Amino acid sequence: MGNLVMPVVDSGLLLQKTIKITAVLALLCMAFFIAAPTITKTYLYVAFREVSKQKMLWETRKWAELKGTHFLVRYQASDKDNAELVLSTAEKNYEPVSSRFGYYPKGKTLIVVYPTRESLGRSFGWAADESAMGVYWTGVIRVLAPSAWVDETDPDKIKGVFESEGPIAHEFTHLMVDYLTGGNYTRWFTEGIAQYEEEKLTGYQVEYRKIRHPGQLYPLSRMDGEFDNLEDQELAYYQSLQAVNYIVDRYGEEGLQKVLKDLGRGYTLEKSFTESWGMSLEQFEKGFQLWAVANN
Repeated sequence: MGNLVMPVVDSGLLLQKTIKITAVLALLCMAFFIAAPTITKTYLYVAFREVSKQKMLWETRKWAELKGTHFLVRYQASDKDNAELVLSTAEKNYEPVSSRFGYYPKGKTLIVVYPTRESLGRSFGWAADESAMGVYWTGVIRVLAPSAWVDETDPDKIKGVFESEGPIAHEFTHLMVDYLTGGNYTRWFTEGIAQYEEEKLTGYQVEYRKIRHPGQLYPLSRMDGEFDNLEDQELAYYQSLQAVNYIVDRYGEEGLQKVLKDLGRGYTLEKSFTESWGMSLEQFEKGFQLWAVANN
């Protein structure tokens, strides 16, 4: 019998193809199980998240990088100073955020630094005028370089502004919610928690005009399905924060943590509220609307 000759395959190309194929399979599985129980969707999402994270690691493999204790920062060579500030800020926020949630991510969390708003937007297919300074998605934090938006030239002032107004605490909190729940959460809920933690850690406060009657607020059903397309984005974010403030005011931070644990078990938000506080989502919304008017 002749010798078996194996084809020579470039390992990098093979890895790239494997990631692409796995990503497609994950998407097909998610589509196939769209009507499956929440817990099944959670397992599929977790697999998809890992594939997406590996894909980003591959796509940025040639970027410059800095390694911290808990984070890996990748950046363009001209952004070394920005990357160092991003890494130091992330490490500073790691313990406070992780200890509050009781969760410590395994390995190093990837943060990708983009030099311009346009390059950050292109990574998601956004318009060039997108105003976000940071985004969390599927295990990876993406941030706009501090020098691209901080209107200061003194390094110490840039550091102070970035630490107090930058996106790190906010986006790292999104990561916490995502991993604790297996992706089983609504957009308004994670936005509210991220703003709540951000305010506690940095002192940054969201301001909005006076809420004088419940009719000014968006129905939670719209907040769930249309968050990014709502006409008044400032209201959407502010309402999310106030909803979480209402939860903490009425049930304490332990009540908020219990909901996160229930979501991680595969419960819907409705069932989580019922299990935690004995109230339906409709009852919660009515109580919140009255509280928001009285406490705004």
